[in-house]
Amino acid sequence: MLEKNLVVGEFLIDTSQNSLIHTNRKVYLGPLRTSLLHFLCKNVNKVVTREDLAQHVWGRLVTDHTINQHISQLRKSIGTLVLHGLNISTIPKRGYIARMDGIGLSENQVAPMARAEGNAHSVKNMKVLVVETETSERNLLIEQLNTLQVSYVECVATSLDAERSVALQDFDLIIVDSLLVDNTGIKLIKDVRTGKTSAAADISILTSHFDVQRELLGLNSLLDIQGLLLKPFDSQRLKQMLMVANKANVILKPQAAYELVPTDVLSDFVQPKVAVND
Repeated sequence: MLEKNLVVGEFLIDTSQNSLIHTNRKVYLGPLRTSLLHFLCKNVNKVVTREDLAQHVWGRLVTDHTINQHISQLRKSIGTLVLHGLNISTIPKRGYIARMDGIGLSENQVAPMARAEGNAHSVKNMKVLVVETETSERNLLIEQLNTLQVSYVECVATSLDAERSVALQDFDLIIVDSLLVDNTGIKLIKDVRTGKTSAAADISILTSHFDVQRELLGLNSLLDIQGLLLKPFDSQRLKQMLMVANKANVILKPQAAYELVPTDVLSDFVQPKVAVND
């Protein structure tokens, strides 16, 4: 049974109604998500491990996938209030943190801890999902990732296969081909950021493209993408981008901000053909 209502800054977690209240707005969370948010906010601005969540929220062992799903649903629920002062972030290799400015530890105190944790884990510990449409480029990326001794690499050709993969495995990074048919690569990223897949909404993401396009850079910014990989892939650039993604701590915007991002701005771009001499 949950403890009494919890006030965190301007927010009230109402355990009697299983709801989160902010000023005159309320969102229903349900018993499990209320318990999950309650425990995270009791430890506001502190990292909570998956083991802690399993023990205090479920009272038993549960899979990482189960916890990830409920965290994703909780973020989606919080996003309906368009909150700017409260967000839940994933701390790679450690767990989760409910962040709120001015409560407990300040942002400046928490961030170095997260950065130090990222520095302690090399690229070799990463689990990477590659979503790449071209077989030759997919094989090249696999080869380069294996050369960098990345812990686990899984490659798929479509966004649908990617959604199946993240439902079965926890990844640290997704590399998405921005040229997937019908803009499904951009749509996949939007679905991840808005909690519509089983991946953590704040997972690190890289996009790939054959050129630096202003429109793509704009999309990357709007969707909080950690970097752009240019084709053909360069192993040194890939290593740098992996290091950036490994240290990244994605602070999500409200869900509505991602929902408004257009997905068809790359429709007119086609891969340039290589000239052949007669």
